[in-house]
Amino acid sequence: MPQQAVRIPGHLEGFWRMVDRQRVKGIEKITSVRLAEILTERDVVPSEIITDALYSQDKNGEPFVQVLVAGGHITEWDLAKIVTENFNLPFLMAGNYVISEEAKKRFPKELLFKYTMVPLDTFGDIVTVAMPVMLSFEDIAKIQKDHHCDLFPYVGLITENKKVLGDMHKDYAEWVKDDVKRREEDQVRRKAAPKKPAGDWMSIFDAGDQAIQQSKKRT
Repeated sequence: MPQQAVRIPGHLEGFWRMVDRQRVKGIEKITSVRLAEILTERDVVPSEIITDALYSQDKNGEPFVQVLVAGGHITEWDLAKIVTENFNLPFLMAGNYVISEEAKKRFPKELLFKYTMVPLDTFGDIVTVAMPVMLSFEDIAKIQKDHHCDLFPYVGLITENKKVLGDMHKDYAEWVKDDVKRREEDQVRRKAAPKKPAGDWMSIFDAGDQAIQQSKKRT
């Protein structure tokens, strides 16, 4: 049964702001490296796949979680459950929320497309958003700095966010096609480029890959 669309009642907004400001302060814990450690500790994704996904994010700008899901290494539902449990964040399906007009206008559509992020509501300088499972603290911090706001992130789903963005912006589908084409062209260029020896990977990942290897040794 589909869930009913929701909106926070006006008389609860003051309490909501107070609670969410406390949550906003903890977003620095949301990192791809920490999620990689968790996935390795739980042994739900092979460590070599995690390393490749981190490499793809670092080198090509492809979001870590989306690389894992697109590759079929873990479902977005399972990944959302892990992120929700380990980062103490609530889950919300963007399509079940009545998005405010203020939120729709808060960010350029190109930014929403780039991060597959859905704005939900605004409360003063706080903007609630549905993440495509997870955005890293670095991405969240950049958005906050560039757009002078505090983000309160909900864990969402990649497919759901894409559907909502498509409903909000009719040119989203065309943007996705162009983005896929750009990525394919980038892959062709990377394949044609000289290969680096495998030993260089540790210097690329530094703390990220080292953390994964250490977590693997502990299990």
